[in-house]
Amino acid sequence: MTRRGLLRAWLSLTALTALGTGLHFSGLPPRVAGGLILAIAGLKARLVLLDYLELRGVAGWAAGLQFIMAALITLLTVLFVAA
Repeated sequence: MTRRGLLRAWLSLTALTALGTGLHFSGLPPRVAGGLILAIAGLKARLVLLDYLELRGVAGWAAGLQFIMAALITLLTVLFVAA
């Protein structure tokens, strides 16, 4: 990955972290804020997998790991909202 791509990924991760922190302190109901924060965590994990670990060009691994990650985030969100 190029330096520019890594910088873009890092800036995206930083912005998503700031958004998650903002949601934590927002006036949204806890279940809504928590669900959104989990969705943000999924986006951040996808960025790390595809950009930092450079799995974007490895179709089989990237698709499999993204599927597992999406299933895990979905399960965590359902359990969080149900609690």
